[in-house]
Amino acid sequence: MATKSYWDRIRRQRLTRRKMLAVTGVSAAGLAIAAACGGGDDDPDGGATPTEASGAPRFGGRYTYAIAADWGTIDPVTSVGLGPGIFPRIYNVLVDRSRLQPDFTYFDLAEKVEQPDEETYLFTIRPGVKIAPNTLGIEERDMDAADAMAWFDRIEADESALQRSFTTQWLDSVSAPDAMTFELKTAGPYAYTLFRIGAPLGGTMPPREFFEQDISLTDQGVGAGPWAVIEPGSYSNTGGMVVQRNPNYYRKAENGDTLPYIDTVEAVRISDRQPRRAAFIDGQIDNYGAEDREEADGLLSENPDFFVTENPANTFISFTMNPTREPWTDDRIRKAALFALNRQEFVDLVVGEGGGRPNGLVHWPLGDFALSPEELEELQPYDPAESRRLIQAATGSDSIDIPVIYPVSDIQFHDKHLPIFLKQMADAGFNVQEEPQDFTTWLGNYTTVSYDASLSLNQIYETAEIPLDWHAALGPQGDGNFAIGIGSIFPEVEEAILASKRETDAEAQIEAVLSAQRVIYDKGPAFLPIMSWTGFTMYQPYVKNIPQGLGGTGLFLTNEMWLDKA
Repeated sequence: MATKSYWDRIRRQRLTRRKMLAVTGVSAAGLAIAAACGGGDDDPDGGATPTEASGAPRFGGRYTYAIAADWGTIDPVTSVGLGPGIFPRIYNVLVDRSRLQPDFTYFDLAEKVEQPDEETYLFTIRPGVKIAPNTLGIEERDMDAADAMAWFDRIEADESALQRSFTTQWLDSVSAPDAMTFELKTAGPYAYTLFRIGAPLGGTMPPREFFEQDISLTDQGVGAGPWAVIEPGSYSNTGGMVVQRNPNYYRKAENGDTLPYIDTVEAVRISDRQPRRAAFIDGQIDNYGAEDREEADGLLSENPDFFVTENPANTFISFTMNPTREPWTDDRIRKAALFALNRQEFVDLVVGEGGGRPNGLVHWPLGDFALSPEELEELQPYDPAESRRLIQAATGSDSIDIPVIYPVSDIQFHDKHLPIFLKQMADAGFNVQEEPQDFTTWLGNYTTVSYDASLSLNQIYETAEIPLDWHAALGPQGDGNFAIGIGSIFPEVEEAILASKRETDAEAQIEAVLSAQRVIYDKGPAFLPIMSWTGFTMYQPYVKNIPQGLGGTGLFLTNEMWLDKA
């Protein structure tokens, strides 16, 4: 990431008083290309371009990809885990501002947004955003401002809603003066408003009939997005889903084609890596997340027609401690865990040279928001002798027993992290009492903070807000789920995190985020990201026009992907 130009862009594009962000009548891919102005090595700003596609786009076909665990639920208001991969294909957002390319805003249900002051957002609803055919009794009508109102009502009423922290902490009011106008007011300046309301995780909006008629979203879904779960039985919470083309979809390609190009998108459950790899090689699935650069290069040598995309992974495995339970109530024990982790060893053994970097409290792919490697060497040095000294000071012994839950999974290299973690913790005086759990059980316990400590998977975090919120009193969702941070013990931690959210000036926000991390380190963090890596995603040669460089926002642009095969 070219961080200087990144912030040059956001400074140029930041909404100002009465300034209007509006791009209408332009295709999704056209927007991406216009925003990027390039995207190759010659583009100093990075890029937001689709993969190169030659020839005329084709309609039809079935795009198949693998998931490694259970869906659980596909309720877009509450689902975590695998949901972000499917929700942008079914539902709509008002707008979504890319977290990785903040000068790019994807306009969906809203065709423009005005900001007359720092707290007010006025969304003009796009006509013709029409709900797909369905068997749920929901009318094939245009979505409007009433749908946005019903969505916010559901979030405010549901304690497990992913965006509830936004509504409880930052939302002042919402209103719909008419069917085509939606107004949102925040309780003071909030830097993440457009990032939050359009996020693929928790930001997608079902039709209001689901809420008004109490129609379950657990295992079925229809919206005005490019695809829909149209046929009964096309979803299984243990690992399958089929979505089909919405013939009512409003968006058109730049050449006038009615989108989407692909008829059917299917997710299939393949839990283990080797069967996923084999399915990709055999052409049963259309993409595959290679384990590392070496595996990607090996697959390319076997079949030069495959192609690969490379992107820093805005996720990580972390060690999470519960500071309301012994021994983690003691700052010394938390700091002993901080010094126990040799993060560079994780990088070397998990992904190899050039495949990743150690993380601080904010992961390195977020550029200037992350502390420098030099400062991290001072704040989180690998020092198992100091860990044992701190344990001795706290307990009178140079070792301590700690129960640790973790999911049995290879997601996010978890199976590779585990033995490294166990050895490093043992070297530092922590006797880990392992509590392995299947993914669904682990996620349930993690969600309800039913743990002393956990070696944990994490969602994709494209802003610094959520990584910092793991240290807040009410955790990353602001509702006490997943974690209780040390902000519950130290008011100064809570104040520093809050200050970083109120800074809407780009440079000031960077400094506030860095400052908050330093405060947390001083008090003994209870949430320790370990490393982030570069992701290598392999594709079949016939998959065309894959959006790149926009992070999660690119999921909304998959409507212009197409398959070049009979």
